Amino acid sequence: MDSSDKPTNDVDDAATVAESLAQELDGAGQAYALGGAIALAYWGTPRGTVDVDVTLFVPPDKPSECLWILQRIGCRMETSAAVESLRDSGFCQVTWRGVRIDVFLPSLPFYERARQRRRQVTLGDRKVYIWDAETLAVFKMMFFRRKDIADVEQIFRTMGAELDRRWVRTQLVEIYGTRDPRIAQWDELDAEIPC
Repeated sequence: MDSSDKPTNDVDDAATVAESLAQELDGAGQAYALGGAIALAYWGTPRGTVDVDVTLFVPPDKPSECLWILQRIGCRMETSAAVESLRDSGFCQVTWRGVRIDVFLPSLPFYERARQRRRQVTLGDRKVYIWDAETLAVFKMMFFRRKDIADVEQIFRTMGAELDRRWVRTQLVEIYGTRDPRIAQWDELDAEIPC
């Protein structure tokens, strides 16, 4: 990492970087949504993070277009590895201002419904796009790691009756089918945490 890739000061945390990243993407006319812990701070209990999750609405069969956008705004990456990762999984990691950025492309039909549900919120001094609570819950259930289940539980507890639990379950069933363990886990949380 050279000096231009290091955080500019000690306060360049993930939220600050996410705010600046959103500004750059808006300036480039690129549709996006912030996810992960940044979005969770609006719909659940905030938790620390060392990275920023962002979905870029670029056709998944055009990874070079995605990398061109990222390079244009100053992201650093190993280009051939990033192209291969985007082609294989619709995902790559880059760095920007010394922070890891996890970049996702819309690799499933669900992403179009997710795009329509994005919410504009204030982060720092500007408006940014993030996933709404239900979409974030779907993505957390997709990853299905222990920390993601804990995050979903926090969304349940924070959002209460405002969370459209039925919509989330419908999306998960459409993606995975009724026998997937994600559905049983969702139903368990739904039963345990009252509206």
